[in-house]
Amino acid sequence: MKTLEAHKDSHKEVVRAAEETSSTLAASIHPDQCIKVLCPIVQTADYPVNLAAIKVQTKVIERINKDSLVQLLPDIIPGLMQGYDNTESSVRKASVFCLVAIYSVIGEELKPHLIQLTGSKMKLLNLYIKRAQTNSNSSSSSDISSHC
Repeated sequence: MKTLEAHKDSHKEVVRAAEETSSTLAASIHPDQCIKVLCPIVQTADYPVNLAAIKVQTKVIERINKDSLVQLLPDIIPGLMQGYDNTESSVRKASVFCLVAIYSVIGEELKPHLIQLTGSKMKLLNLYIKRAQTNSNSSSSSDISSHC
């Protein structure tokens, strides 16, 4: 938590060190445990702590197995939906990137969790998903809005 709180510091060096430490923690702590600690922070913390927590959560999601992630979705999605509506554009963007990371792990199983998104937000998410698939040279480019 102190690492995430350090993202509020006025000194750029401290914030950079906090980002590096957060990345290291995301890579070292068991993914399930890390997600369970991060979810309440994502949902309740203010900017920039919520932004830092979402970024760490995204890194953790990139290394979690599909079954664990599917089990954790009810905990993860509310904070990301909240982040997608945040007044800070960087929080919205981080939330979208986290949703893209989830999609890259579980695919279409994400769609039932996105029914509350507006059409424009769904289009934006699909755009980022397609871009991520193109960047990873994936041949499948499904559009989850067409299934919602």
